[in-house]
Amino acid sequence: MADPLRAVSRLRSLRRPSPPTLAALALFAVALAVRLVWVSFVDSPYDNVFSDMGGYVDRALDAAHVKPDAFPIFATLYPPGTHLVYAAEMKLVGWTHHGPMLLLNCMWGAVVAPCTMLLAMRIVPRLAVAVPAGLAMALWYPLLAFSGFFSSEQPYAGALALSAWLLVRQVESGKSTVGLGVTSSIAYLVRPQVILTLFALTLAGLYVLWRRTPRLRVGRLVLAGAILTGTVAFGAVRYHALSGRWGLVSDNAAMTRLWADTDYGRVRATWHSPDGRNLVFFFGSPPKNEIGETRELTFDGYVGDPEKLDLARRLEVMHMTPGARALRWVKNVRLLFAYNSLWPDSLHQGKGWRWIWSEASRRVLLVFICPLALLGIAACLRRPTTVLVVCTAHIATALVVAAFFFAEARYRVPYDMFLVLLALEGACTLWFARDSSRGQGQPDVQVK
Repeated sequence: MADPLRAVSRLRSLRRPSPPTLAALALFAVALAVRLVWVSFVDSPYDNVFSDMGGYVDRALDAAHVKPDAFPIFATLYPPGTHLVYAAEMKLVGWTHHGPMLLLNCMWGAVVAPCTMLLAMRIVPRLAVAVPAGLAMALWYPLLAFSGFFSSEQPYAGALALSAWLLVRQVESGKSTVGLGVTSSIAYLVRPQVILTLFALTLAGLYVLWRRTPRLRVGRLVLAGAILTGTVAFGAVRYHALSGRWGLVSDNAAMTRLWADTDYGRVRATWHSPDGRNLVFFFGSPPKNEIGETRELTFDGYVGDPEKLDLARRLEVMHMTPGARALRWVKNVRLLFAYNSLWPDSLHQGKGWRWIWSEASRRVLLVFICPLALLGIAACLRRPTTVLVVCTAHIATALVVAAFFFAEARYRVPYDMFLVLLALEGACTLWFARDSSRGQGQPDVQVK
């Protein structure tokens, strides 16, 4: 027979959220409120339905109304996650109902703040430190600005933050197995590069199992992995059905690799449609234009044709020395942090308060956050913990993808939370080093 006193105690505990939970909810409310003010008075995504955003909205409307694509091959140019997320929102509240749509859209960016705080608690178990870290992400301009666009940055940032927090929580307590699988799947469908992070973390998990410390709940992690595997299979089957070729999820990598390895910055293709029309499709890379690489590739056919794009890339690469290729990879990585604007927000910044806020965020990132994050990565290599390994794996993925698949400042934005968390660890390293130099030693802090 169950103990009634224990049952009453459990009910009372359910009614009393812990201080970290209350802080996380408060941060989510603040971040959401800031974004709702932004889309109401500064920049509404309904006013920015052009270029990439226009494509996402068109595909989302087709998906929401189960309307087949007139030319299915073009549906493989981008991963399907972003427009499926927006299609689900449209189906739930309706595209013409601006208020509910904006509320749902802003939630993706708002959830980054509490996830940052909850992960920061694993680095420094004090709300006085973790809450400011979360508040910084709530007000972080590069992420906030994308509230004003129906682009991939917000859904990816939200799914990535949730996936990272739930993974750490799963390793620590065995909870949130299904949530981990679902959020990782959403992140994969929006930007497939997250699979590299999860693969690296799987290798780290296998190493932990080999060392047998700490204990991992293998069965539950396998279940989360099975959900993600099912999503990968869905993406591959969808891609084959639309293109007639086997692949993972889209043709987008072929074009980004062309940007990464060559001085091509534009692609123009003439599509001869089955109904006899000649349709011209043009894609240009904003960062390529800013760094002066505006060479144009032209051909007849599907603009995302992986064979034609890869052939053009290989014809250029075969004349490059290994040193020249390595230098280009380094320059690609630099584009995550400098030498290009935060497109498409840069189209609206001008030289007023938005530009000042954006420029201040960039300088804080380059002068303070990035150097401290390097110290945090070094600390992770010396004393790996779950949260530091997860953050380091995500940053390593962003750098690798930037080198080999090109980069823009906006591609970095969903990863800024991990730079902030690693910077927090780096700041702790400096603090403890200062105390050690004064003879105080490093306190033994155990994170619960």
